[in-house]
Amino acid sequence: MNISVIGAGSIGSLFAGRVAYSGFDVDVVGRKAHIKKIQEKGLTILEQGTNIVSYFPAKTEYNPTKQDSDAIFVTTKAYDNQTVAESLSNGLNVETPIFLIQNGMGNEDIFKKVLPENPIYRAVTTEAAELIRPAVVKHVAFGKTSFGIVSGKGNGFSSQVEKILSSSGFQIKETQNIQLKMWYKLLANAAICPLGTILHSKNGEILKRPSFVRIFNAILDEGIALANHLLPDEDFSASRDFIKEVINKTQDNKCSMLQDVERGRRTEIDFMNGFIARESRSYGLNAPINSAITDLIRHLERNHQ
Repeated sequence: MNISVIGAGSIGSLFAGRVAYSGFDVDVVGRKAHIKKIQEKGLTILEQGTNIVSYFPAKTEYNPTKQDSDAIFVTTKAYDNQTVAESLSNGLNVETPIFLIQNGMGNEDIFKKVLPENPIYRAVTTEAAELIRPAVVKHVAFGKTSFGIVSGKGNGFSSQVEKILSSSGFQIKETQNIQLKMWYKLLANAAICPLGTILHSKNGEILKRPSFVRIFNAILDEGIALANHLLPDEDFSASRDFIKEVINKTQDNKCSMLQDVERGRRTEIDFMNGFIARESRSYGLNAPINSAITDLIRHLERNHQ
């Protein structure tokens, strides 16, 4: 089975590198500088004092008519989904499953529209990684990955993917309630990423600052209120403790949003706090903190571009 990873950033590279190192077939698509170094030296994963080096095909573009992919992992930023979906529509086998390993909510909608026959899965992971430099990724913290189908019909490939990732050292499990997992991850991202970015620090600093703890709780109050409104049958009572646990486990991690700002790139704030603010307004709920946080991160984006 061959897995194609589209979006070889920190998480995409982590998954691809470990899968390749474990002896499975994988190829990646990513940015030119990163891909060039992978082609020259392979990918290095810094992990608990050990360097894992793996070699696999790496390109800057994906052509479904020339690529024999049994499964697609999309690990790009959510704002690139339209471009990715359209590129896949030009010849991708309708039975090929697409796994979206991304931040944000509603990401699958574009893929459902452009690729209505393909099985679409959402995946949620608490793995933490940082792209140190081209072709070098640091595995900051081990986590868990859950995935579940959100469109189309499963065809047995999901169990194969689960076995491959499990054999590659990932704690992974298919779930029938991926929506709950997605909401927990959204709440975690909304509480951690912008605050770590504003502090310009690693995740562990957030809960050490009383003023930021108050903002942290306010972000979650608004997010949980929206979650309870949309999913009244689900239980979000444990979400705050879950997010604090994520912070403790990833205390040495620099969140992806801060990495984006430092590199002068667009962040995914519109798919995190921006999503909470927009959806809250549409249902008559108040989310002034998430709205203000969204505006603040947008300001930081503009200043660093």
